[in-house]
Amino acid sequence: MEDAIPTSEEAKSFARSCFKSLSTADSLIRFRLCELVERSVLAAAVDENTDLLRAAAYLQEVGVVHSSKEKAVYSLQMCQHFFDESLGGLHPVLEDCIINHVRSGVAISPEARLMQICHKYATTHYLDYMLLKQSISEAGFERLQMQRIEAYSAYLDAHPRGRKIDEILYGIFH
Repeated sequence: MEDAIPTSEEAKSFARSCFKSLSTADSLIRFRLCELVERSVLAAAVDENTDLLRAAAYLQEVGVVHSSKEKAVYSLQMCQHFFDESLGGLHPVLEDCIINHVRSGVAISPEARLMQICHKYATTHYLDYMLLKQSISEAGFERLQMQRIEAYSAYLDAHPRGRKIDEILYGIFH
C-alpha cells in the first residue's frame, strides 16, 4: 500500500472535478482553501510524508459537495471509490488524514495530527466560511470562529512542535 498515494496533480485534478458541482464562487473558495492547507502542511512538516500531505490537502475537502457537516466521511468514501481502481485503495495514513482532519483527538498518524492543525488554522484565518457568514447570523458566525480557534489551539498545545507550527502558520496567514 506504500504506493497508494495519489500524486499532488491527481489529487488537485480530482478536487477540481468535484468542486465543479459547486457554484463558481464556492468552487474557487474551496480550491483556494485546499491550496492554503497544502502550503501550511508543507511549511510545518518535518518528518511527515510530504507527498501524502500534498494529496490529503486536496482530498480532505472533496466531500463538501455532498455535505459540509459530514464532509470528512463523504471525502473518504469518494476518494476510496475514485482511487480504488488506479491505486488499489488508499494508504492508511492518507485515510487517517482525510477522515480525521476535523475530528478532535482521533487522528493517529503524525500527518493527520498536522492536518488537523493546518486545516483548522486555514479555515479560520482564510475564512472559507465567508459563505456561511452569508447564511448564518453574525452571532452564529462568531461562535463558529471561536470553536475553530479553540480547536486549533488545543491541537497546537497537544503537538510536540505546537509552538513552532504556530509561528510558521502565523507567518503564512498574517
